[in-house]
Amino acid sequence: MPQQRTDAQLVTAFTAGDRGALAEIYDRFSAGLYDTAAAMLRDRHEAADAMQDVFLIAAERMGQLREPDRLKPWLYAILRNEVYRRSKKRGRALPTDFSAMGAPEMAAPTAPDAEGEALAAAELAALVRSAACGLDERDQLVLELSVRQGLQGADLAAALGVTAEQSYTVVHRMRDRVERSLGALVVARAGRKDCPELADVLKGWNGEFSVLVRKRVARHIERCDVCDRTRRTAAPIALMGAAPAFAAPIMLRDRILARAGTPGIAPAPAYTFDPVSGFPRPLRSTRLPAILAGTVLAIVIGGAALVAANATGDDGDPAAAPPPAVTSAKAPSTVPSNDTVTAPASTTITTTATTLPSTTLPSTTLPATSVAPTTVPVVTVRVTTPPPPPAPGALDVSLTTVDLGATTGSSSFDVTNTGGTPIIWAADGTVFPFTLVGAGGTLQPGASQTVTVVLDRARLAEGNVQATVLLTAPGVDATQVELRARVERAPALTLVAGPAGTLPACQWSSNITVGYTDESAIRLPATVHWAGPLNGNHQLNDNGGSSVVGSIPMVNPLPGAYVYTVTVTDVRGNVATVSGNFTIDPCPG
Repeated sequence: MPQQRTDAQLVTAFTAGDRGALAEIYDRFSAGLYDTAAAMLRDRHEAADAMQDVFLIAAERMGQLREPDRLKPWLYAILRNEVYRRSKKRGRALPTDFSAMGAPEMAAPTAPDAEGEALAAAELAALVRSAACGLDERDQLVLELSVRQGLQGADLAAALGVTAEQSYTVVHRMRDRVERSLGALVVARAGRKDCPELADVLKGWNGEFSVLVRKRVARHIERCDVCDRTRRTAAPIALMGAAPAFAAPIMLRDRILARAGTPGIAPAPAYTFDPVSGFPRPLRSTRLPAILAGTVLAIVIGGAALVAANATGDDGDPAAAPPPAVTSAKAPSTVPSNDTVTAPASTTITTTATTLPSTTLPSTTLPATSVAPTTVPVVTVRVTTPPPPPAPGALDVSLTTVDLGATTGSSSFDVTNTGGTPIIWAADGTVFPFTLVGAGGTLQPGASQTVTVVLDRARLAEGNVQATVLLTAPGVDATQVELRARVERAPALTLVAGPAGTLPACQWSSNITVGYTDESAIRLPATVHWAGPLNGNHQLNDNGGSSVVGSIPMVNPLPGAYVYTVTVTDVRGNVATVSGNFTIDPCPG
């Protein structure tokens, strides 16, 4: 059985022109990619379109991936953006009460009040994954990538488009929310037989898991040992990982592989790729303005929000409202968010003075008392952030190794200024026998220049060639690019002696001599193969370092036409052949 290639080997092979490597990449990752896309988009046709775009973009951009062994998180990072792009385009609003859970391909949940209901583990797993559709889009993606697809640490962070520190935070928060929300759902579905009090809480429940039902069940679990044990036994995170996967359409593989690599076929991404890592940058979130506005609003009306929160019970039932408290708030220096927010240069937040109406108490035995109007003073908060200085220029290359192989005459790589100031760069070092075209110039911030590597093998000896080019610029760290190629030539062969023409069977002569020249040594033995009324193979051995000799050992040759071929292979694996033919007639009378 052939040894399976690693992710890094597949990336290297594909970028070197091995189209079969993409088929191996598809077979390795398509199941997980489609499973994630179908769960996030809840539409198998749209999931198939998303996965097709992932592979078309990957085929076009794979040469930019700086760490080929991180192929898996790189593919899921592209999928993340394709899923978000489609969700944003159709204005997807996810439910948060779990009442609209499920997808057409998911098994329908059992009736909540069925007599003798006993949910199997597989059924609970499908139920949990179906309910996960009601999570926030970020939480659902974190759940899919970390639990279903096994991404962790730096790979999970890269697939999510966040830092490693942020990934730890979002995973922790996701697990906490899932354990509480989906844990309550699992207990509601599977624990009523074991807990009469829970059955009483859910009496009359129609199966819709609203916020009100979830909170009541969650509070019950906190004080019920039986239901807490049920929640821990049927852990929703573990059930999520055991749920059945969505299966990709059978014809999708052929469609993707037929189109991948064709110029103009890959969609133009609505996002950019980081020139340093090669990973896609996250799509700009449309929720940032709302987050910023919500934070400012909280500063202005925070006190009123606290009063309203205290006036409503956890289930939405009215409760006695305590008297309003006077509070003060300071504008936060940062806006907490999973996304990066750049504050404007100057922000002014102003609260408007409010005059409370005077109140007159009716007089009984005491004279009427008037409450003087109360005025809340105007508070102005001004935050001024000076613009940061531009980052210095920095050199980055799309490839650190350019390998022309044995046949390619030229290739190229891109040099990009990833800093904030212009740089003047040049290529240094001895690059013979390679020639560089476009190796130097001025690069503005964010601009790129293509360097073409050319090799003429005509005057080169057989063997491996390599060189190192150093890209330098004043005040910038140098970047190194390795240039590699091979010069291969097959041995030159001459058929010195061998059977030819028409020969009587009784005068059969089978001796063969083939002369050879080669820049490297040949592998012995050489071989001769003949075909005709009789077929066979035989070895030819060296005859003094410039020829190989042998024979066609047919003891009783049958009459008829024959063709024979001598094959000689050198130590580098280059193969050459030379052929001859003859005819054998029956012996006379």
